[in-house]
Parts: sequence; structure tokens; C-alpha cells
Amino acid sequence: MNNEHSTCRVFGRTELALQYFPRLCPEAAWHKLRQWITINPRLSHLRELRRRTFTPAEVDLIYTELGEP
Repeated sequence: MNNEHSTCRVFGRTELALQYFPRLCPEAAWHKLRQWITINPRLSHLRELRRRTFTPAEVDLIYTELGEP
């Protein structure tokens, strides 16, 4: 991806969620981020992932759509 925020690491889904919602407990943070992902048409395909991590390209897409935490 060619954008201003480029990450080169994998993020756990809860780890990333806690960056967006640091005051929530881990489970609640993940549920909130999952809701945001679900309602965003460019991110909704990530909802179907069976793994518990986001690749660097997926993190870049999330940052592009939701802004950096």
C-alpha cells in the first residue's frame, strides 16, 4: 500500500482494538472495533477473518479508513 501511514508489523485484533479504545476492557474494545469494521464497506470483509491478527496491509487499510488511533 502506498499511503502516509505504513506499518510493518502484525497486530493482534485485541491489541489494535485497545489502541482505539484504551479505556475499555479488551473484550469490549474488540467488539467495538469489530462493529466499526462491520459498518465500513471497505473494511467489512475483515469481519469474516478466522485469525486473531491483522496483517500489515490490513492495518494500513484500517488506519486509512478509521484514522490512526
